[in-house]
Amino acid sequence: MTSLPSGSPVPRRSLTRRLLATLAAAALALGLAAPLAATAATTPTPSPSAGAVAPTLTAAPAGNGILRAGETLAVLTTLTNSGGATVSAASVSLSIGATPLADDAALTRWLSGDASGVTLQQIATGNLDATAPAAQTSVSFTVQGTDPALLGRGAGVYPVLAQTGGGASLQAPTVVVVPADGASTPLAVVVPITAAPRTGGLLTADELADLTAVDGALSAQLDAVDGSVATLAVDPAIPAAIRVLGSSAPPTAVAWLKRLLALPNDRFALQFGDADLSAQIRAGVTTPLAPTSLQSYMTASDFTQPVSGVTTPSPSASTAPGQPSFPDLTALLDIGSADQNVFWPATGSVDGSVVSALGSLGSDAAPTRILVASSNLAGGAATATAAVGGVATPAYDAEVSRALTGAAAENDTARRGAALAAVSGHLAFARTGADDRPVLAVLDRGTDRSRVSLRATLGALASAPGYTPSTFAAIASAPLTDVSLAEATPDAVRAADVADLLTDEDTIDRFATILDQPELLTGRERAEILQVLNVAWTGDAARTAVAAHRSATQTTLDSVGILSSDFRLVSSSAPLRPWVRNDLPWPISVVLRAQPDDVRLRVQADTPIDAQASANTRTEVPVEARIANGEVNVSMQLYSPTGELIGARQDVQVEVRAEWESIGLIVFIVLVVVFLGIGVLRTVSRRRRARGAEAHVSTPSDAEQVGQD
Repeated sequence: MTSLPSGSPVPRRSLTRRLLATLAAAALALGLAAPLAATAATTPTPSPSAGAVAPTLTAAPAGNGILRAGETLAVLTTLTNSGGATVSAASVSLSIGATPLADDAALTRWLSGDASGVTLQQIATGNLDATAPAAQTSVSFTVQGTDPALLGRGAGVYPVLAQTGGGASLQAPTVVVVPADGASTPLAVVVPITAAPRTGGLLTADELADLTAVDGALSAQLDAVDGSVATLAVDPAIPAAIRVLGSSAPPTAVAWLKRLLALPNDRFALQFGDADLSAQIRAGVTTPLAPTSLQSYMTASDFTQPVSGVTTPSPSASTAPGQPSFPDLTALLDIGSADQNVFWPATGSVDGSVVSALGSLGSDAAPTRILVASSNLAGGAATATAAVGGVATPAYDAEVSRALTGAAAENDTARRGAALAAVSGHLAFARTGADDRPVLAVLDRGTDRSRVSLRATLGALASAPGYTPSTFAAIASAPLTDVSLAEATPDAVRAADVADLLTDEDTIDRFATILDQPELLTGRERAEILQVLNVAWTGDAARTAVAAHRSATQTTLDSVGILSSDFRLVSSSAPLRPWVRNDLPWPISVVLRAQPDDVRLRVQADTPIDAQASANTRTEVPVEARIANGEVNVSMQLYSPTGELIGARQDVQVEVRAEWESIGLIVFIVLVVVFLGIGVLRTVSRRRRARGAEAHVSTPSDAEQVGQD
């Protein structure tokens, strides 16, 4: 193989040997095994079949794409074959731009595959082996810092392209950054501590056990931020889910919560369930929704003894031995020492109404601060100290944040390295403003992030040249700069969803008056609504989540009803005996109101009923019939003790035969009289016959009398 004078590819004959040699080359050149960076754009090769998946090419510069003067440029180029046919061996070349890219927009265009206006110089060539299906093949390029192609380059973000030769060309655009000198710029990052979106009100014990295990997603999040100065945006539903379990909480979840509370990082609370703030306000909510009660998630036997560091009883809780001592709502939602009145709406959703509504919630001691994407501002300039109408709206750099979020979601080393190079490029452009202007970035919501991806992403920020790690609180406390919001496109469907959910909640509030503790039902409903409004629910998934919850709400409303059948009344008074069905897990108190549609039947109007939990309870409704025949319709309806309609109306047909009792009695009496009369007559007749016979025997005949004479 003949190498170009300006650089030499490292040959590879197997994936394992290629990766080992790549790591060795990077360690020798840079002194450490750094994450690799760049974004990948590909041109598909002809498909062997209509359903084939095209291979992709990724180029990842070492050291997150940072190239200082005199350093060796190392780029790992990887071909990934996700199709079902082998990709033939091909030559590959590496080129670099003659001049740096102009700005963020040019960088975005370049990484998306638009090479217009870019002049490239080839600096190395190599070969990629044939790649089997579901496999990768790599080649590592190294170009010495003394190479003429690298010497004398000024600070800037330079385009780099890896490209295969032969038939169909695969391209992988990336960048390297020659850092600029100058004063360090404060850089703060906000990291969400959240779980995957859900429709249930709280995480279950099994879910918590999985998430807080050594390899769990929540554990990975704490591992990534531990030791950093990242500001944490914590969903309070997670600590609450652990605390409501009391002594039955999984040990790993208890340890996770203690670790969260012990971290020194600045933090603020997201809305419960990370609910969509903008959608609530556009639906007419003046104060963001918050949980009202989590009592229904707690079991008395789990709170006879407090769990150290997890449960804190309310000040008024009973301390009698053996009696449960439940934590109050504030204790359940506690995330540790946190900044107040900090709000993080969904990216790109903020408009004037959102700023106005949230701004009114602040105070002199804790003014409102609303995180806004720079793309949400007029002009799109990132200003971490921005204010709209006097309300602090710290603007995070949208491009940097998008690249960070993409890198954190990449669990493949090559693709993650590609994304981190893009992060370095956008960070370089973020410093082109005033030297003392701080930069704010966020790791947007996501749950498919590995421990390695998160740590590599935050590590890239911590080591970014020209930046000094800072905190959100430090940046947000700087003097404010007035800005204007760009026109936002309201999500009318999402706002309508909120309105529908709140209408259903009002119905549940009225329905819950059948309980001695209505908060058992109303608190659960509010928690589930907030989870359904999670900002991670978007598009069709959001519609499905809302529909599923509304269906579940209707099931709850249908969980109490009347079970009865038609009835025949054959006496002047007898009770109707309907059943009250209660599918709720709590006992209820209702009033059964019955109303006949005919005066031939008199029914007791109201019958109070205490129905057992998850059971059918039999009741008796006194009924009195008048002397008449016919069918009478009796309408039965359940009401709560406060007069709210409960369940559906039940109509029962009562067949009235009220005179049958009198007729039967008369017939019986007549029969008795007849039988008694017959008996008397027979007795009298028998006695007469008996006396006649006796008289005949005792009286002599005429002949006998003459003989005696």
